[in-house]
Amino acid sequence: MASTTLRNALLAAILIPAALAPAFVPAHAAKPSKSKAAKAAKAAAPKNTLKPELVAELYARVSLRQDAEATAQLNDYLKPLHASGENAIVLTDPAGMDAQYDGFADAMLEDMPKVDKKKAKPAVAAAIKRVNLLASGAECRSVSSREYANEYVKNGRIAEVEMQCTVPALGARLQEVLASKGAPAKLKTKKLLEGVAEFDRALGQAGSRTIPAKLTLYASAKGQPWNTGSADDIVETVHNGMYGAAAE
Repeated sequence: MASTTLRNALLAAILIPAALAPAFVPAHAAKPSKSKAAKAAKAAAPKNTLKPELVAELYARVSLRQDAEATAQLNDYLKPLHASGENAIVLTDPAGMDAQYDGFADAMLEDMPKVDKKKAKPAVAAAIKRVNLLASGAECRSVSSREYANEYVKNGRIAEVEMQCTVPALGARLQEVLASKGAPAKLKTKKLLEGVAEFDRALGQAGSRTIPAKLTLYASAKGQPWNTGSADDIVETVHNGMYGAAAE
């Protein structure tokens, strides 16, 4: 049986599934290529034409809703950073996301020995998926940015973008609703399914609220593309904000 700490960590992750693969690498952490091709590509690369605010909004669209148009725009924009021409962003395929939902459902049901897993898992996984789909409708817009020198990279720049996100407003997380039906060790299938149905009704009645968010962008020099290692922070901010815990 999983420890309480591990179980809580898993449940905390349920509403924040990974959205991008591979993860973003911030400019200050990336090792610059020394190849002649990379240097030539950098020399020939057009100057950055997108403002940090727009770049941040594109990253938010990709992270939250797997937006194909925003992904294509970002990949084209970031090509100067990849001399071999590969895409910087690869979206998670739907089957992969469904597998994550199933895995999160398994984690929730692990400490519920009296629950019929075959009956409960589809309902729990579907509820988790619906939460994520609801969160994907969040709208994030940039309101301001601050640019300054990156002390870790010669000529590097950092832009901190302040954003506002309109997110669904919910009262309780799925695991909190289930906890109200009984302790995990004693919870039975009928009560669990009642809790899932109650949670599902709450999703259908969700209002909205506006929360603050922020995204940090990096550039190797003035006029070079902005990229980030923290785009998925927007996902966490949105999911927490749905329950009233906005970003600091």
